Amino acid sequence: MALKQMGIASNIVDLAFGLLTGAIAVAIAVAFGLGGKDIASQQLREWLESFKRND
Repeated sequence: MALKQMGIASNIVDLAFGLLTGAIAVAIAVAFGLGGKDIASQQLREWLESFKRND
């Protein structure tokens, strides 16, 4: 941000900040997805059993 204020490589700083923010968001999404894998599979099994009982 200081480089942007000084007017040095404004576009590069904007691109780097955007890429860093995007990379952090993807890392959080992947970590949440891998961490919740077991819970999600258990919930899906429960939903499938519930649908089969209702048929």
